[in-house]
Amino acid sequence: MTDEGDKARDDGGDGRRGLIAALGAYGIWGLLPLYFRALGPVPALEVVSHRILWSVVLLLVILHFRRGYAALGRVLTSRRLLLPLVASAALIAANWLIYIWAVQHGHVIGSSLGYFLIPMLNVLLGFAVLGERLTRAQWIAVALAGAGVAVRAAGALSTLWISLGLALSFGFYGLIRKVIPTGPMVGLAAETILLAPFAAAGI
Repeated sequence: MTDEGDKARDDGGDGRRGLIAALGAYGIWGLLPLYFRALGPVPALEVVSHRILWSVVLLLVILHFRRGYAALGRVLTSRRLLLPLVASAALIAANWLIYIWAVQHGHVIGSSLGYFLIPMLNVLLGFAVLGERLTRAQWIAVALAGAGVAVRAAGALSTLWISLGLALSFGFYGLIRKVIPTGPMVGLAAETILLAPFAAAGI
């Protein structure tokens, strides 16, 4: 009974921490447009370049304390891992650039629609590429969500390219990262290191 009780408490603690982390992440994400809009006079490419370079610094510091340099070195010297990460790095850079440009030019709704599309694209990619299956109730939920997004998209055709660009870049980014056997921190560090020379040239 003691072991089962300890496990239940651990699961409950993990759930609470996960909920708090999710709320914090989405809260920050919801406030980001205000920050990027305030950077309107700065070109979006320059903002993305700084984001990449400072991310490299922060991630290297974190990996230092987590003793993750060895794992990062293995990723950066493995062709099997490095080539997919080149593709994922390009996709996440495109996603960041489109999003920041859209917010700076007053297309917050169009960019938000793109992130509403991402979960449905993830479902389709999981079904078509990864062989995952959904129950009937799950398909009904996806269809209802899709109908709602379609109605919203019909009223925002002029910025639909922003929505699709964000959804496709992040959806395929997530697919590539799902099949690469690297941790999230190490993978993101590798991606930003690969992008760093281009970011330095963009400042």
